Amino acid sequence: MSAFMAVLILLSAFLASCTTFNSFRSTFIDDKIDDIEQTITIGVFEPQTGRNAKKGLEEIKGIELANSIYSSVDGYKVVLSKVDTKSSVSTTEAAVQSLTEMNPVAIIGSAGEATSLAAGEIIANAKIPTITPSATNPLITQGNDYYFRASLTESQMGQGLAEYACAEKGSEKIGIVSLKNDSSVAALIDGFETGVKSLKGRKSRAIVSQQEITASEKDMREALFNLQIKGADICFAPLGMENMDLFFKIAEEREMQDMIFLGNRSWGEDDFIAMMEKHPDIKVVFPYESVLSGTGSTSDAITEEAQRFQIEYANRYGSEDTPSYNAALGYDAYLLLINAIHNAKSLEGYKIKAALHQLSNMKCATGTFSFDYTGNVVRSVTLSTLKEGKPVNEYFSETEAKSEELQDVEEQQKEEGQGAQEEQEEREEAND
Repeated sequence: MSAFMAVLILLSAFLASCTTFNSFRSTFIDDKIDDIEQTITIGVFEPQTGRNAKKGLEEIKGIELANSIYSSVDGYKVVLSKVDTKSSVSTTEAAVQSLTEMNPVAIIGSAGEATSLAAGEIIANAKIPTITPSATNPLITQGNDYYFRASLTESQMGQGLAEYACAEKGSEKIGIVSLKNDSSVAALIDGFETGVKSLKGRKSRAIVSQQEITASEKDMREALFNLQIKGADICFAPLGMENMDLFFKIAEEREMQDMIFLGNRSWGEDDFIAMMEKHPDIKVVFPYESVLSGTGSTSDAITEEAQRFQIEYANRYGSEDTPSYNAALGYDAYLLLINAIHNAKSLEGYKIKAALHQLSNMKCATGTFSFDYTGNVVRSVTLSTLKEGKPVNEYFSETEAKSEELQDVEEQQKEEGQGAQEEQEEREEAND
């Protein structure tokens, strides 16, 4: 029996005895479908072909699953209208424009960073509330009142990794290794550094080594040698699968299996997991909302909706198809929208947008959701590790991570407050 099947059996038993299991469902679909004549449309723009097709199709599976379970809201049947971005910016613009002309009450999309950015102006002009399930670029929501994000940003994930290293593991000797000129992980590393400083103090020397390297074996050997010399017990190395394969091989040669390696979200993808079969003694921890609960998780961290998602996903797609992180986020994006529609008591875009902002600690498949005024989710960070070839939850951050935009605003307000305080003190001294 597979680990996933065992989890499903346990969850089925749990939910059979759970009196509140159908509470969410009854809120939205207690009317019989046969009695519903009016329909509303939720638009979906995702890459179904092209280089981002895998993620896009995974998100669509989650969205369609949620729609099959919660197919109506407040007497309206919810119809999905899907368009293919083909992983192309130009195609996305035309596709999203066509979606807005269908007058959907809301939109979900997309899995691609560039395609989500391309849709931003069209969405803002149409004033249709939209949620990207997984895109992390902070510019997507910046200055756009109608764009929301279900996933955490890279900076938020970095903050969660820092809490794990400093608070959970109590490390005082952390190393950071990154590739030169790799802008894709800049926000992740910045968030990590900010988190360490917040927990350890700005003058802390907990980060004992910070190295930018090339992908050469020589540079990797020197980096790991330096980490050993500095006595590091945690290494944050957000590199891709092929580079980490060599990195781990060298670490094993140097007998560094006691070190914990922290990485990025891509470490939860199939190719990385397959590569890790060659390094069974290396412990990795990375931002990833696993659908399988680990030994370190608590009952409060795994929501009832997460349990429902796992069972219904297996029923629809088969028990051998383990749901991905992107599928769960697609599922959650749909749930967030129909909750907002219900709470808004209206199909007007500005009222649904306001209702999204007012959501507080809503429990979904990947955790609890609230949004800040920038449209970014405010929530704890889920970190996973690998066990028996599957991502399983390892740690849930105690502190809710804030988006870069909100951090910048708060920092500016803090500086302005300090400046005003200093001016007040100077005036008082002058009067004295």
